[in-house]
This record gives sequence, C-alpha cells and structure tokens, in this order.
Amino acid sequence: MEPTLTSPPVLPALPSRRLRWIAVALRGLLWLVASAWLLFGLSWLVLHGWIVPRIAEFRPRLEAQASRALGVPVRIGQITGRSEGAIPSFELHDVSLLDAQGREAVRLPHILGALSPSSLWGLGFEQLVIERPEVDIRRAVDGKIFVGGLDVSKDSDTGHSAMADWLFSQTEFIVRGGTVRWTDEMRQAPPLALSQVDGVMRNGHRRHLMRLDATPPPEWGERFSLRGIFRQPLLSRRTGDFAAWTGQVYGDFSHVDVSRIQRHASLESLGLALNRGQGALRAWLEVGKGKVTGALVDVALRDVDARLGSRLEPLAFESLAGRMGASQHAGGFDVSTEGLQFRLQDGLQWPGGNLALAHTRASRRGPEQTILKADRLDLAALARIASRLPLDNAAQALVASFAPRGLVETLDARWQGPLDSPSTFAVKGRVAGLSVAALPAASALPDTPGRPGVSGATVDFNLTQDGGQASVKIAKGALEVPGIFEDSKLALDRLSTEAQWKLSGEKIDLQLRDVQFANADAQGQAQVRWRTDDRAAGPPEAGGSPDRRFPGILDLQGSLSRGDGSRVHRYLPLVLGDDVRHYVRDAVLKGQVSDVKFKVSGPVEYLPFADPAQGDFQVSAKVKNGHFVYVPKALQPPGAAPWPALTELNGELLFSRASLDVKGASGKVAGLPGLQLVKGEARIADLEHQATVEVALDIKGALSDALGFVNTSPVGEMTERALASATAGGAADYRFRLRLPINEIDKSTVEGSVTLPGNDVKFVPEAPLLAQLKGVVNVTDQGFTVAGAQARLLGGDVRIDGGTRPLASATGPKTSVAFRAQGAVTAEGLRQAKELGLASRVAEHASGSTAYTASILFRRGVPEVMVSSSLQGMALSLPPPLAKTAEAALPIRFENVLLTGSMEAGQALQDQLLVSIGRVAAISYLRDLSGQEARVIRGSIGVGLDAGEATPAPESGVGANINLARVDLDAWEKVLNDASGGVMAQAAASPSTGPAAAMSYLPNVMAIRARELKVQGRSLNHVVVGASREGLNWRANLNAAELDGYMEFRQPGAQGAGRVYARLSRLSLAASEASEVEAILDEQPASIPALDIVVEDLELRGKKLGRVEIDAVNRGATAAESGVREWRLNKFNVILPEAMLTATGNWAAALPAGRRRSAMNFRLDIADSGELLKRLGMNGVIRRGKGTLEGQIDWMGSPLSLDYPSLGGEFHVNVASGQFMKADPGIAKLLGVLSLQSLPRRLTLDFRDVFSEGFAFDFVRGDVTIRQGVAHTNNLQMSGVNAAVLMEGRASIADETQNLKVVVVPEINAGTASLIATAINPVVGLGSFLAQMFLRRPLMEAATQEFQIDGSWYDPKITKIDRKARAKSPSGELTVEKR
Repeated sequence: MEPTLTSPPVLPALPSRRLRWIAVALRGLLWLVASAWLLFGLSWLVLHGWIVPRIAEFRPRLEAQASRALGVPVRIGQITGRSEGAIPSFELHDVSLLDAQGREAVRLPHILGALSPSSLWGLGFEQLVIERPEVDIRRAVDGKIFVGGLDVSKDSDTGHSAMADWLFSQTEFIVRGGTVRWTDEMRQAPPLALSQVDGVMRNGHRRHLMRLDATPPPEWGERFSLRGIFRQPLLSRRTGDFAAWTGQVYGDFSHVDVSRIQRHASLESLGLALNRGQGALRAWLEVGKGKVTGALVDVALRDVDARLGSRLEPLAFESLAGRMGASQHAGGFDVSTEGLQFRLQDGLQWPGGNLALAHTRASRRGPEQTILKADRLDLAALARIASRLPLDNAAQALVASFAPRGLVETLDARWQGPLDSPSTFAVKGRVAGLSVAALPAASALPDTPGRPGVSGATVDFNLTQDGGQASVKIAKGALEVPGIFEDSKLALDRLSTEAQWKLSGEKIDLQLRDVQFANADAQGQAQVRWRTDDRAAGPPEAGGSPDRRFPGILDLQGSLSRGDGSRVHRYLPLVLGDDVRHYVRDAVLKGQVSDVKFKVSGPVEYLPFADPAQGDFQVSAKVKNGHFVYVPKALQPPGAAPWPALTELNGELLFSRASLDVKGASGKVAGLPGLQLVKGEARIADLEHQATVEVALDIKGALSDALGFVNTSPVGEMTERALASATAGGAADYRFRLRLPINEIDKSTVEGSVTLPGNDVKFVPEAPLLAQLKGVVNVTDQGFTVAGAQARLLGGDVRIDGGTRPLASATGPKTSVAFRAQGAVTAEGLRQAKELGLASRVAEHASGSTAYTASILFRRGVPEVMVSSSLQGMALSLPPPLAKTAEAALPIRFENVLLTGSMEAGQALQDQLLVSIGRVAAISYLRDLSGQEARVIRGSIGVGLDAGEATPAPESGVGANINLARVDLDAWEKVLNDASGGVMAQAAASPSTGPAAAMSYLPNVMAIRARELKVQGRSLNHVVVGASREGLNWRANLNAAELDGYMEFRQPGAQGAGRVYARLSRLSLAASEASEVEAILDEQPASIPALDIVVEDLELRGKKLGRVEIDAVNRGATAAESGVREWRLNKFNVILPEAMLTATGNWAAALPAGRRRSAMNFRLDIADSGELLKRLGMNGVIRRGKGTLEGQIDWMGSPLSLDYPSLGGEFHVNVASGQFMKADPGIAKLLGVLSLQSLPRRLTLDFRDVFSEGFAFDFVRGDVTIRQGVAHTNNLQMSGVNAAVLMEGRASIADETQNLKVVVVPEINAGTASLIATAINPVVGLGSFLAQMFLRRPLMEAATQEFQIDGSWYDPKITKIDRKARAKSPSGELTVEKR
C-alpha cells in the first residue's frame, strides 16, 4: 500500500486591533451601566428607606440648601414626606422667603414637591406645585424686578440670578389658582392684577416649555393664554440665563382691549401706539438670545386707533382682520401680510391682499437687497394711509404727488441698493384700473413737459435698470400730459399700445408701437418714438432746460379715421402761442374731419419747426360740414358787429410747421342762406409771431343776402350804415380779401368787389327802385367806390357814380357815403314809384318826361338828397299856380342837409329841408330826425310872393304866406289828400300815431291874400284870411265880398266828422253856390261837420233871410237811435220881421234802401204872410194874413234841397185876416186857385163882384198830408165876408197839377156861420160833413155851389157840378156844366 500525504490544518485568524478596541469599550460600557444601575438602586433605597421617613429632620438642611439655591433666606414651617410609588413626594407648608432685612417677602401656603434620584443629584425637585399663591411683582424705575419685595434681578457681581437658575432647573413647576399683582414703576403703568393664574413650566436639559393661563380685570378683556418653547445654547452654563435663549411665544386672547396691552408692552420702541381697539388676538413671537426677532399676529379687531409713528396721523380702523408678520435678523428684516382686510373710519376699505417684503442689509457677501412680492394691493388705500405709515418725508411727498389708484394684481420686485437710487432692479407685474397723477414741470415756462399721468389703465409690465416693456390698455380713462397741451388731460374711450424703452447711461429711448386710440374727439392710430437729445450735458442754454437731454427728440406719425373739427384747438401744443390756440378754438366751431395725417419729427423744444432744418411738423385733414368764424367775437371790441361765419364748409385743413392753411373751402355764409361760398381759403403764415389771418372768399348768391352780410358785419360801420335799409333782388358775384391781425384786430384790412349783372336795388325804403343795376362795387376797409354804374330809375336811364369819402370831423363820423346820378324821369315812372309817397301820387297829374341831376350823401346813416330839374318836357295838370305845359320850364329843387352842429356825438340829429319851385313857391323845414319819423321843428312856406317878400319862420311850427290871384283850396285839398294817400285823415283819426308826423308839415300860422278863393264848394272874392292852427283846429278871421266874420274849424278825426263854429256878420250865397253846396252834401254826407253857425244877415239866392241860427251834429251809427249814421239838426232858426221859423230835424239813411233822407219838424209863426211871400219872391199872392204853419216833412236828399217826388209829411195851417191876390203861375197860381179869382171867368155865376179882386178871408185852416210829393186834404176851410169855401182833394207839387173839389156857400147867415164855425175832422171828411149839414138845413143846400178843379197849376180846369141832376141820376153820375 502507497502512503497518503495529508495537508496541515488551517489555523484561525488573529483578531485585528480595531476589533480589540471595540471589545474593550463594550466591556467598559457594560461595567458603567451596571454601576449606574447599582448606584440608582442604592439611591432609591436611601431615598425611600432613610430620607423620606426622616424628612422632617432634614428641614434645617433643606432651608439652608434652598436659601443657597434661591439666593434669599428661605424658611419652611412644616415638611412631610410620603413614599407612594416609585417617586416620593413632600408637602411644605408656610414656606417664606425673606428679604435682606429678614422680613417675610413671599409666603407660599402650600407647596407640593416630588423628588427623584436625578433631582436629588441636582438638589431640586422632580415636580414642584404651588397652590393659591399671591405674589406681588414689581419693576422698579431702574429696571430691577422685585417679587414680593425680593430682588430677583441679575446679581451685579455674578451677572446672573440664582433664583432664576434654580427655577429653570426644576423638572416641572406648576402654579394653581394663584394671584399675581404686577406693578411697573419704570413705565409708570397702572397696576395689573391677574387672578385664577394657572401655570406650568417643564424644564429639560436645554429645553423649556411654559404655559400661563390667567384672568385679567374685566376692562382688559377675557381670560387669556400664553405659551412658550425655548432652547438654551449648547454650551450654556446657567439655566436661568434666558437672555441667551431662543424659541417661540404664543399668545391667545379671545377678547382683549389692545390699548391696555400698550401700557405694559414696549411698543413705543417699534414706533407703534395702540390707543384704542377691541377684539380677538393671536400672536406668535420669535425670540432669539432673549430678544423678540419676529412676530406673527392674527387679529380680528374693531374700533382700532393706532399710530405708527409719533409724528404720523393716527389710523382709525372701523375693522381690522388678517395676519401680519415681521421678523428681524442679522442681515435685515422681513415683513408680510396675509389676507389682511380693514376698513377705516373715513370709509376707506382695504379689500385684502398679500404682501411680502424681504430686506437684506449690505454686507461683505453682497450689497443691500430687497425683494417685494404682493398681490391685490389697493393703491388708493395705500396712498391714503401713506401719511400714517412710518415713511420719510420724501417718500410721503412722492406718494402724495402720484396719488395712485388701482389694484396691483401681482407684483414681483427685486432691487439692490437704496429704494431711491437702486443699482439694479427688476420689476414685473400687473396693475388694473391704474391712475397716477401728473406733475407739472418745475420750470416756470408753461410749455415745459412734466411728468405724465394716466387713469383707467391696465398695465402688464416688466422692467429693469436697462429698460423694459409694458402692455398698456386704457378703457374709459384719460392720459394727462402737462406742459404739452393747454388742457393737459385727454379723455380716452380706449387706448392700447405696446411700450418698450431702453436706458443706456444718460440716454433714454422710448417706443410706443401700434398705438390705437379713440375718444369723443377722434379715433386713430400712431407710432411714437421719443429719445433724449444726444447733445452732451452741460450748462443750460438761455431759457432752456437744465438738462440738455430734455425735452428730447420726438418722432410721431399717425392718422385719424374720424375727428371733431371743433376740438382741433384741444390738441395744439403749448409751443404755439395762446393767441393762436385761442383763435383756432374760437374760429373752428364745428366740423367733421377725416383722412387726418400727422407727423412730428425733431427736437421738441423747436416745435413747430419754423426752420425746416430743425424738424418737421405736418397735420393735414379733410373737413366736412365745418363752421368757421374767421373773426371770432373775442377778438372784436365790445359792441362790435360780428363777421358772418362760414357754415357747411368742405375743404382741407393743413398745419405745416408754423403755418395754418384752409384750402379749397366751399360752403355757405351763416344766416345768409342765399350766399354760396364757391371758393374760400384762409391762412396764418406764422403762428408764432404776430399771427395774422388772411382770408380769401369767392361768393355767389342773392344780392339781398349780400346786403345782409354788409349790414350785419363791421363793413356796415365802414360804410357808415349807408346800406342799412337797402333791399335788392337778383344774384351777384362777390370777392373779398381780408387781412386780420389776431392781436390787433382793429387794424384789419378788407379788399373786395361786388359785380352786379343787372339787379334791382333800393337804397332806402322811401327811395325809388334802381332796376337792372349793372356795375362793379369795389370795397376796402376804408369804404367802397362805384364808377359808371347803369340802371333804370323812375322810368328812365340813370348813371351812378360814388362811394365813401373821408370827413374832417374830430368827434363825429370819419367817412361818409355819396352818390351822384344823372338821368331822365317819366311821369309814369314816378306814378309807379309808390315808395315816393306824395311825389308819386302828385305824378298822377303829370305827363311826359324830364331830365334831372341828383346826389345822395349818407352821414350817420341818414341820406342827404339833392334833386334838381327844369321839368321841361313834363306837363303838370295841378291847380294854379303849378299847372304847366310840357314845353314850359319850371325849375324845381329839393334838398335836405344835416346841420353841422347835430353831427357831433351826443347831439340830436337835425336837417334842413328846402324846396323851391321856380319863382312860385319856396319851402323850408327844420326837422328832428332822432325819432322813427322825421318831425318838423319849424318852417316856412311862401307862395306867389313878390320880389323881396319872405315868410319869417316862427320859433316853432310852420308859417305860410300865400299871395295869389286865384286859390282853389278845394282843388288843392283834393290833390293833397289824394297825394297823401289818406295820411292826413289817418293822422286826424289817430294823432298820437306815426302818420301824425305828417301834420307837422302843415302851417300853424297862415296868411292868404287872393282875388278869388274857392273853399268848401263856394267862391269868395277879394279874400284876406289870417288863420292859425292848433293841432287839428283851425281858427281864422275872414273878410271877403261874400262874408265877413270869425270861424273855427276842427278837422274830422277820432272825435267825429269835424266841427264848424262861425259868427258871421254877413253871408251871401248865390244860387250857383247853393247848388254846389248841395252837391257836396249829396256826395259826402257822412263827412258833414258839426255846425254851430250864427249869421246876422244871410242872403240865399238873392233873398234876404235875416238872422239864421244853425246847430247840427253828425252822429255815428252807435249814437243814433236808428242804428245808422245821421246828421242831426238840433236847431234851425230863421228870424225875420214877417215871421219866425223854428225847426229841428235829421239826415240819415233810410232803411232798407240805404239812401239818405232828410226830415224836419217845423213851426212857422207868421206875422204878415203877404210880406213873407214877397220876401221869398212871390209878391202879390196874399195880402196880410197871420197865423201858424206847423208840421213835419221829409224827403230824400240833403237838408238844403227839397226833393219833391220823395216829399212826405203832414202839417196844419191856420192863417187869419188875409186876402188872396191875383197870382202868377207856379206855387202862387195854386194859391190863386184857392182864391177862386178865376171862377168868374169860368162860370156864369153872380159872384163876379165878390171874387174878381181875390178872396178876402177871415181864416184859412185845415190839415194837409203829403205822400210822394202829392199833397192831400179833406178839411180845408176858408171863411170870407160873403162866402164860405170848403175844399178837399190833392195837388201834385212835383207835377204842379191838382184834383180838387170846392164847395162854395156864398150867402152868409146863421147857417153859414155855423158851417165854418166847426172844424172838419179829417177822419170824417168834407162829404160826410156836408151831408150832415144839409140834412139839418135844406135851404143851405139849395144855395151851395160845388166845383171840380183839375189840370195844371198854369191852366186849371174848373167844372161846376150840378147837384140836382146828380141827385136825380139813378146811377148817381154827375151832371157837369163846363165853362
């Protein structure tokens, strides 16, 4: 067998050195733990077995140990111990702490302490419970703390408090039901007593936990709780050195009066004062090294009055809620808020927001740095409380100047360095509803741009120290740019832009891209770039900015889609003078602008770049419906007439550098719709220096409106109001060039022309029409001129030259207007010129034509007219002495001239009117022109005067002297009345009205001498009249061949148809004159004046009528009883030796025919009827006879003319003791028939010796009725010596025929006497009367003769009636025997 080799055995590895050391350490540690437990067991046995049972024996040693631990003497009244459980406990009663004088300072009735082995090693308690302690704690003025009189402050030698060290070394310290009274002498605060104080403090090796619950006095609030957690430094040797602690304190006050806390808290060191406030409060305080380094407070307070600085205004909160925090560290501080809301007493409300501010001071590691983050910040609220926040004056002034409003939705800001001059910064965020106030520049120059402001903006921004960008949107807001526009605030409906800016050293470059804007004035877009001037910094130029970079360089381009022309002035920069901007404001009152383009490029300080090398300023716009007042009222002197504005303008408006132009304008003239602006231009060449408006107007339109232009504008003053009353027809062309210095508007100049193609013009209403006027009127500010104008005037051609001319007057007008005319006038043309009034109507008596020359001069708006003509070629059919043939010459001249003295300012305007008609008449009037119508002051009229004879003018009124061979006043009255168009009658009817001024031209004193004078329808010969007039009343003494006496005449007027009062010694009216008077009365019965006439000796138609008295009035329809107009004769008396007639009557229209009827009631008392008929021209008809004739008659026609066919009435006749004589034909023949003188020749009767010489009668009586001119009677009785005659029948007065029945009873006896003794009743009649008589006296019937008389009065036919045959005739027919 082979041998086997075996391997050597493997030996275990030796332990390493590290393992050996570990094993040694573990064994040592095990022995230490075992030793510790051994010591613990021994200590526990000593504590329970030896110390606890004998604790009372240890009282002195315990007092000494406690005294050393607390630093004050301690006395224990009683001590007991109990060993229940693992940890024994002790009770101490009546524990006292003594002060330095050995007096009891603090007494603790009951203390419960628990010991443990560990506490024994520390000579303290495991747990110490103090029940119901009452402790007085006081802080002295020097800051020392005394508890019950014991000084518990730090020992000045050791620098610490033994009591504090012992207290904070106890494991657990509990107070139950205690009372603490705190007195702070250092703050001089009132004592504070806390009751029901429960506290607990647990102290570890380096950790301290505390809690205190207490009830303050009721005025402080409700029970509160304080809690704290603190840590000591790792190497701290003293547990009571709380100045080195760090930790946190928490306080919970469910209801507290914060003003009470202020009295005991060191808030003044923070600059905080809480004067008032109540509510809930929770606070967390961070403590570092014994000092408060931060705080976090939850508040829900009301009625808070806080002051954040002694010099700041208080903050009066109505409510305050939210969380606030602040902390301070070695590098800086932090401040934050969370959900903070408050409402101030003045209504300001903070809606709530969050803010965090972190500030780091400068250090070796870096510069000063601040971070601010916030959201929902109300800027307005911040600004309002800024004055109450602890900010420096500069910051507060800055906030006040900005007056910010809006809501910061987000904000993230970081900067390094101080806030007012950071070295770097970065800010981004969003602000809604932002409003920032503008700030004018500090410069005294008004056009220096200031800090802009904005309102209603929403801004998203991101900016740094090198620049930034922002998105800006404005809705219903405004942009304010002081120093740019006069009204710096621009209202905006909307604006949006993207802004970007760059900062490079001192250079600033700002761009606004895509600017879109709109407001009530305009809508448009723009691109804007602004940058600082690149010129080097240096001393300011004269009058310039201190910093040459400003106001910078602007590059602006944009356009408007719409605009309000009346607001253009609003956007003119202040670099344009006030006078220019205000001129545009007052001149452009209306209009819509479109297609607006604007461009500004260059240094702002050189705007508007009068020098093209400096920059460019251009604005162009199209204007529609514009209203342009090229001379604003504000530029004119007070009371000056305005220049008519241009309306409905369409054209182009252009600002080019320092000039303003309006080009290609068309439109109308305001207030003058008939004028059309064909082409208009306006220009201000230099807006900066002595701005002058140059206006060029080409106008077409109605000449009447052009006159309105002249009269309503200063041109009227320039032309002395010469065209103020002018009227015109037709159209014309007008060209005007005006140069209007804005600052010296009184130095304005006007040039222009008016081209008249053939217009109708009236210069004044009373002037005749200029028809087909052709010519050119050249107008300047000095006046106007007309040369060689042609027209038709008064039926003939006329050439007109004239214009304005200067006057050498110191105080009166400086210019006047004068025209010269040469032409011909026709009678027909004069008649058609109704505006000439008197002259036009006098032309009714003219025919033919004549040449004339005329001139008219306007001074003070009054025309001075001179017209002269020979009147050759024109015939006049006027009453003498103005009647002439066409071939005869009668030079006439009319002239009125203003008196020089009345031209002065303040004087009443007067003129002298002169009229001369050959050598026939000369008239002169001095007139007052100050009223609406000219009124004569005084004047004279001379007609037909001899050479050297004149008519002196009275002091007032008009005197007339007339000396003519024949004067027909009736004819002249008709001519003048027709010529005046009834003005005289109108003036008489209403003297107080305007036409009464025409009465002032009539003479007040008049002397007339004439060989023949015709007036009121009658002619007077060898007349001398001296008359005077007072108003409408004329008084005259007359002497003529036909009359002599005194007369007054009141012209017809409002008081009636006039009145004639006359007292004449004699008056003779021939037959022809009486007929003329009757004719006048028939033609114009309504105008018969009232009469009061007495004529001592009247002769009518050659018959002497003696004394005549007439009293008559003309009564209107309302006054008359019949309701129609009547002429009433109140008295008509004719007194003669033979008889006296008294009568009354009237003359009125008879209805329904309307023709006027005369009626008269009369009584004729006859003394001798034969002599009366002889006076009336019927001699030998009747001899003697007296009696009465009384009755009433009426007829159609005037009272002075009996109309037999219409005559009616009735009367009673009773005449006695007379005799009918042989009569001639006619009315006397009728009486002859009545006398029966022709009967002897006609009858074979035996009466010839009785009746041949007429019939003598004792009486004639009876009643006569007249109808339509036929007289009827049935009871006429005549009684004679030998017979009695009875008569009935009729007689036609108009036809002079009769049909009478005559009964003659020749024998006179008792029967006959009885026959005539009784008057016959006209109702019974003659036949019935005789029948009754004959029945009683048959013999009388046999003697009675009866006749029938008919035929004419000239040849009457007398037929005897056979009474017997008639009685026998069966038919009763008459048997007639004719002779």
